[in-house]
Amino acid sequence: MKYFFHSALLFAFLGIIPTALTGEEFQLESKVPLGLAYDGKILWIADAESRELTGYDVAEKKRFSSRVLSFDVRDLAYWAPNLVTVIPNYIIVLNPLNGDLVDKIYLKSIDDPVAIALDMHQAYIYNRSDKKIHRFHLIDRIQMGAFSPEIATDLRSLTFYKGSLWGVAKDSKAYKISTVDGSVTSFLPLPQSSFGISFVDGGLYVAKPNQVRSIDFIETENYVAAAKRNFTLKARLHVALPWNAEERAREMRLQLNYAFLPLTAHQRLAGLRADPFIRFGRREDGAHTAEILLERKSAEMKRDYTLQFQVTLFNLTHIFSPQLMRLYFKNPELADSVRKYLEPVKLGERETAQEKSFRKQWLSTKEGKHPIFMVQDLKRDTSLSDPVRCAVLRGLGVPCRRMYFMDLDTKRTSDFLQVFIQPTGWVTITSQYSPESPREFPVANNELELFSPDDISIQPKLKPMPAPAPPRVSASSLLNVTDVQVVTSSIE
Repeated sequence: MKYFFHSALLFAFLGIIPTALTGEEFQLESKVPLGLAYDGKILWIADAESRELTGYDVAEKKRFSSRVLSFDVRDLAYWAPNLVTVIPNYIIVLNPLNGDLVDKIYLKSIDDPVAIALDMHQAYIYNRSDKKIHRFHLIDRIQMGAFSPEIATDLRSLTFYKGSLWGVAKDSKAYKISTVDGSVTSFLPLPQSSFGISFVDGGLYVAKPNQVRSIDFIETENYVAAAKRNFTLKARLHVALPWNAEERAREMRLQLNYAFLPLTAHQRLAGLRADPFIRFGRREDGAHTAEILLERKSAEMKRDYTLQFQVTLFNLTHIFSPQLMRLYFKNPELADSVRKYLEPVKLGERETAQEKSFRKQWLSTKEGKHPIFMVQDLKRDTSLSDPVRCAVLRGLGVPCRRMYFMDLDTKRTSDFLQVFIQPTGWVTITSQYSPESPREFPVANNELELFSPDDISIQPKLKPMPAPAPPRVSASSLLNVTDVQVVTSSIE
């Protein structure tokens, strides 16, 4: 007989206890809440230390009185009309209404299971002793092989959502795991000491000691972003106008185009205002664009603006899973807007020799490998400057550009390289990038992406000035963001 929740009967049976809510979170008395499972109405929480099972009505925002189980409990999953948990060599099926044991299913050679997730009748069980996720069919009672998750630390809990496994590990990260081969598609940071995990109507919830809370995140096929920070900022934008008197006298029209504060997977912006007024356009990739036109013989050398805007920054790590890496070799040609970042980089004699040496070595030993391994080798060679790395990447067919970031905690700017890798797009090689984890490209939620000096267009193009003329303003100095003030700041 199918099991349905009837509100009046259930509330009378369990005894509803009001729970204090702060946003999307609620409190409970639970020290090791390993289990978290949602049945469509009730979110169930199981404490591994006290053996207590507690229900929470998500819509009504009310908690039920706890039931103490007569058996051990670890992770939880919902298998209508019951819940399932795991103990050494067994799956335990339990009635959530009264906590009674419904069934005990034997698991051969799974002696230390700690996490379980269900896709209909297909169970995925993480066994701590062999570090593998085992497949088990609950109806047929058949073990169907196992795979090793691509995670360096043990899993605490699992859940299944939209074709993938999601697991909480001891490093306080939620990993999105392929059910085919265990590869990690992406991950997101969680609060410290997170245990159980479940999805409730598309929202991600995790349990930690004495609390269950929702985790706001953005998910696509290529990445997951979370741990966001919201800022309201004020700043000054200085725009240098680079033409000398001769060019101003000769040219009928002088034009400067720049893109500023791009919209990316890492950051979202709103309400950008400038004083004096700038008419910002929007490029296809979401960057704010502006244009400066100078009439002939104009003596203007700079423009200064006061900016104010809101920005949401996500803690994001692009991860190139094996499936994603294979797609790189099947993608169509690059768009014209990206192809320009394959143009040669001007280098000095010594740097040109370094670039040629690296490129020759790569082509002789690793031609045809994915670009992330090129990035890995370039970062390992600490003798190379970023201009050399950029030249190597472009010379080997990988679009590369510089991008200026600002650390909103320290107000310091950094110049990072970005590479365009299909099908993901632009990924940033930040100071957090490690050659030991070449497939992971992290960006923190305190780093604001400002602009790329390689994206500034100057018409007419500037010609080299003969000595002893003063040096021109470099492209990197044409835009300058200063006096950044954090008006408001919050972390979610």
